[in-house]
Amino acid sequence: MKQLILIFLIYGFSISLTAQISHGGRPMMDAGISSARLVRQAVKMPELPAYVQQLSLQEQTVRYQPLTFAHPHIVKLSPDNSGEWSHENGRDVWRIYIQSQGAYSLNIIFDRFVMAPGSRLFIFNADQSVVHGAFTSENNSPSGILATSPVPGDMLIVELSEPARVGKKSELVIGTVNHDFMDLYSFVTAETNRFKRSGICNPEFTCETDPMWLEAGQSVCRVIVDGTELCSGVLVNNTQNDGTPYVITAAHCLRNQNSHQTVIFTFNYQVPNCDARVEGSFTQTVSGSFQRAFSSELDIALLEMSSVPPATYRPYWAGWSRITSPAAPYKCIHHPQGDVKKVARAESAVTESSFLSFVPNSHWRIASWSSGTTEGGSSGAPLFDANGRVIGTLSGGSATCANPVNDYFVRINKAWNHFPQEAAQLSRWLDPTNSNQMVIDGFSFYESEVSRISGFRTDDLAGWEWLIPGNGVWSGHNARGDKAFAERYGSYNPITLHGVYVMPSKSKASSSQTLNLRLWSGNQEPETLIASRDNVSLAQIPANREFLWMLDEPLQVSGYLWAGVELNYYTVTDSFALYQSKRNSNKAINSAWIQNNQEWRSVMGWYSAAYETSFWIDILASDINPVDTFIHPVKGGMFVYPNPVSDRLFLILDNTVSAVVTELITPSGQLVLRQKLFLDGGKGYLNVGHLQPGIYILRIASGNQYYTEKVMVVSG
Repeated sequence: MKQLILIFLIYGFSISLTAQISHGGRPMMDAGISSARLVRQAVKMPELPAYVQQLSLQEQTVRYQPLTFAHPHIVKLSPDNSGEWSHENGRDVWRIYIQSQGAYSLNIIFDRFVMAPGSRLFIFNADQSVVHGAFTSENNSPSGILATSPVPGDMLIVELSEPARVGKKSELVIGTVNHDFMDLYSFVTAETNRFKRSGICNPEFTCETDPMWLEAGQSVCRVIVDGTELCSGVLVNNTQNDGTPYVITAAHCLRNQNSHQTVIFTFNYQVPNCDARVEGSFTQTVSGSFQRAFSSELDIALLEMSSVPPATYRPYWAGWSRITSPAAPYKCIHHPQGDVKKVARAESAVTESSFLSFVPNSHWRIASWSSGTTEGGSSGAPLFDANGRVIGTLSGGSATCANPVNDYFVRINKAWNHFPQEAAQLSRWLDPTNSNQMVIDGFSFYESEVSRISGFRTDDLAGWEWLIPGNGVWSGHNARGDKAFAERYGSYNPITLHGVYVMPSKSKASSSQTLNLRLWSGNQEPETLIASRDNVSLAQIPANREFLWMLDEPLQVSGYLWAGVELNYYTVTDSFALYQSKRNSNKAINSAWIQNNQEWRSVMGWYSAAYETSFWIDILASDINPVDTFIHPVKGGMFVYPNPVSDRLFLILDNTVSAVVTELITPSGQLVLRQKLFLDGGKGYLNVGHLQPGIYILRIASGNQYYTEKVMVVSG
């Protein structure tokens, strides 16, 4: 299994956890409505000014500005003057279609956002491949402003649904429609979706192997300001360890007096499992903030997010250091060009330096990056020392992939209390106890574990296997007419599920066909359907982008769990396929299952040429109490797991072995079980749940070879 990033949750936090967080669900509008009809009814934005096209071509020798990716159209659109009302399924529904021709993506900012109780609002594109919401009365803020994340394409739909005939109606005014002219999502087509906007020299964050860096990187977020500017930021701890959601970014990212109210913080926008072909989901966002400290003279801003990022975002509060000689090496974790999370590394010691017209000697200078670089969109990104603590945030510089030299980060120790005003210093907010600490460690605020769990090992390579080229693949549509594909997890006692990640390798957006997302439980195979999301169009789950299905409510499951997809049609064409792990000599467990003609079998049971593999379907879970442990065997010997065991004891031997004689003996020599066991590829299991808890000696005879192992049986 790939390494898990464990995040700790504390429930009952005094600040609202849902103030600006999407609350799940789906729009009432049918995703199949023709785009031609929507275009006819859409409110059209004017053409872009001529100068806007030149912005995407500008390149500064010394970077000191956020990356502008969109042009604002100032509007005043509300249910009173635009869109259309209808009555559907007992609710009053208002929709408005907004088009800005040629936009790569659109986002909107509500100048007035007051949702009535029971009302729900969604923002999405025509094929509903990206849906933001539901936003509810829990999203109301004191400012009455709500900024929303971009959706791909040149049209978006806003859908408000309210309980029919309620006394109080929601108050909505869309004040800005922002037209993306930089191609934030870099679509070519859904099948060949490319998101690599930054330079090719930038290593992926998820290729880090040190747990310290994987943990520290969970504090870094992409920052969108005013719906038009891209920067980076870092969630930081304070000396009270109270989880206040402070984010440091660059002051120059906030161009207007109220820009902090429009900030969108995006977490976990990163490729999964170090696979640069697969774009991470960008749906885990928090909107809006309070400005706590700001200094244009130092180029630093401290914002307090309007909401604590939920546990399912797996956030980390980074530590910081005010030491004057921080230890090398250093890493900057950032979102260059608004791209997925990257890492730049420097080996040589930082030096105090001046930068542009800022306070003299207020910055750390990185003379040269040994790998990676920074770019537009990296502004505000943290510089970590060798201990994973923040020592500065990026103001700018001249580094590029071709010449990765001279980047400048405002020093935490300089911004600490250089100015006496609380509104211009970090110390008032990051050290509310006046402890005068020079360093503090990061921490995970939440108490209950939330992890992204995968059957993929870190050394697994994602791909697919053909039945016969032209007849489909193991993990999707094929000539056999396979119906469903599932990844097995467990056994657990119990586990709490929050969501499912699906990684499609093929998905024809032009097809009108659909699939269902499924969660099953069962002892031997997927037996009981426990959660589902039906009729997901292929356009909603494009190839090479992870799709995050968040459950409406956490779901607790015991025993084995299967997460998968069910096809709503048969075809021999390659309309849809999951990624699966390719042959890996280090992989000892098969977790991929296929349903054909109502019969479930593991991949090993369906294909004679099969090998141990996993379908790339990850789960997001907490309260994880595994009964099994997926520990891999020592080559050339016998391996048994789990140990201790409560019900089934799995055996792995040389895969040429087809049958063995097994015995379980008490320490006093009493034989309590003797069974001939037939192995499938060298694998099988014994049922030991009927035995009394205690220590036993397992003895296995295979031809003229004998194996022994001490086994502990525990109550289930």
